Amino acid sequence: MSRLGTLWVCLVFGFMYLPIAMIALFSVNASDVMAFPLTGVTGQWFAEILGDGRLGGGFLTTLAVAFPVALLTTLLGAAAALALTFYATRFRVLFAALLLLPFLVPRLILAVAQLILFKELGVSRSLLTVIAGQSVIILPFTTVIVASVLIRIDRRLIEAAADLGASGWCSFRRVVLPLMGNGLMAAWVIAFVLSSSEYVLTAFLSGRQQALSVLVASDFRFDLSPSLNALAVLIVLGNIALVVIAEAIRHRAGRLN
Repeated sequence: MSRLGTLWVCLVFGFMYLPIAMIALFSVNASDVMAFPLTGVTGQWFAEILGDGRLGGGFLTTLAVAFPVALLTTLLGAAAALALTFYATRFRVLFAALLLLPFLVPRLILAVAQLILFKELGVSRSLLTVIAGQSVIILPFTTVIVASVLIRIDRRLIEAAADLGASGWCSFRRVVLPLMGNGLMAAWVIAFVLSSSEYVLTAFLSGRQQALSVLVASDFRFDLSPSLNALAVLIVLGNIALVVIAEAIRHRAGRLN
């Protein structure tokens, strides 16, 4: 790579990660004023976050939404990806367009539309409405991720399994499913991260139980506390840990296979 290319890559990565680095820096600043020069190093803001029961409850609510959303969208995305890549149907293009439509609609419009729909159906706002609403917008991501794995599977492996007497279900269970395992894990991780960080739909569709994203956004409107920087650092570290765990599981499964 040329020097100009290397410089460009460094600038792009700097643009991406410099704000996170600044948040991490101010999360250990002893002053409650987020400005230079720094006055010292402290862990006070992390202690405040870890001792805040309100934010702890919001974190548990986020997990209560993110886990089922990730599981549901991964399963539905896998089924949709199989339908798009393995089965030649007349309405494949229309089906793909309908799947990707929620991704193209502005989030605010989609949130208002879902809120009106639930109200007309007489469904009260709760975590179930949040799970349903988030699943609609995350499903396109999981479908694309799993489909990108399925289209690279050599169909001759399935034909060979059929020649050896394997049924359609047996071929799927013993050939296709193991090969799409990495895609399923990647889809679940992406869905979990997207669900835990979703704000617009969560704010519109949630009831009395507020997720962490809604609580943090509310705090930002009234008080820009350094403890929120500490919370942001913990969230970033949690996402990194999730990716590392998923990658470790993938490597372990690869060695066992």
